[in-house]
Amino acid sequence: MTSVAIVLFSLLSSCYSQPTSSEVKNDASDSDFKVVGYLMASNFNKIDLIELDRLTHLNLAFANPGTQGNLVFSDDADIKPVIKKAHDHGLKVFISLAGGGNPDKEAWKSALDPLQRTVFINNILSFVETNNLDGVDVDIEWNLLPSIGDLYTPFVVELSAALLEKGKSITTALGASGLHEAVTQESLEAYDFINVMVYDKTGVWKPDDIGPHSPYSYAEEAIRYWTIERDIPAERIVLGIPFYGIDFATPARYISYRDLIKEDPSNAYQDSVGLKYYNGIPTVVKKTELAKMELGGVMIWEVSQDTIGPMSLLRAIDQSLKAGDCKVSIYYRDENGDGLGDPNQPFHSCSAPEGYVADH
Repeated sequence: MTSVAIVLFSLLSSCYSQPTSSEVKNDASDSDFKVVGYLMASNFNKIDLIELDRLTHLNLAFANPGTQGNLVFSDDADIKPVIKKAHDHGLKVFISLAGGGNPDKEAWKSALDPLQRTVFINNILSFVETNNLDGVDVDIEWNLLPSIGDLYTPFVVELSAALLEKGKSITTALGASGLHEAVTQESLEAYDFINVMVYDKTGVWKPDDIGPHSPYSYAEEAIRYWTIERDIPAERIVLGIPFYGIDFATPARYISYRDLIKEDPSNAYQDSVGLKYYNGIPTVVKKTELAKMELGGVMIWEVSQDTIGPMSLLRAIDQSLKAGDCKVSIYYRDENGDGLGDPNQPFHSCSAPEGYVADH
């Protein structure tokens, strides 16, 4: 019985022995650096598995205009408990509009018609205030932009002004490089910050274009596009990081980082395995460092697709930000003191915390 208790104590210690946030220098805590997580309605049941303290913003996806020009959230899901939990952890919570799926184009055209636009915006404001939200994220993408065209900019500008008057914020999610002509510079200037979707360079819709959908080079390309070509201040750019991969086996499909780790924990340290392409821990750390040096934050699609525990990508982001002004390295928990760490228990910092080593 005693030996069982000792083993149990050892297991529990290994689960909870990582350095805490308070033990690590946090140069990002007092800054405006953002860590934005998108959460779909279908994943609200995973809210308690997400380490909310490691986020600054939570975007609830997605809401669209109803038949009467009102705002309807996906599947009529109850958002209030999620908003309360996020607020209890100090997060700002936004409602995200439209999304990359298949929103009703006719409903959007009707809602943004000049004769209906102000009514729709007032309905959005009512939704925001009723649900105690902090702002609106406009995620109108290429699937919808060709249909609404010139209606986009007047809507964004008017919505921005209305939200500002109420002390609320407005953001957007847009592609890594290249914009539909409907997205004007005037509309870009109306946003508080821009979540840049630096992923899906290829995807399930291009099953023959097999390869990385979110390489590090794509992040560099996105920064050049947004800060130089579009002349948006770097602090208003938030770098998107995927918590999912694409499996190009027939038929091509999306696969969560969580499922990749279930298949094999060593997948965490790679960006591809077989025909599966994703971002592992080293690339996520490298992208986080890039954003920390050059931009205003990082964004995650979709935060519930993370794994739980030390292999978490959200933990890797958070620890990299809190490491301070240094080259972040990965260290591994050395529980038996033999100089070899456990690759399933990484920690990201400037130097090895007590009980961690560089070699696994």
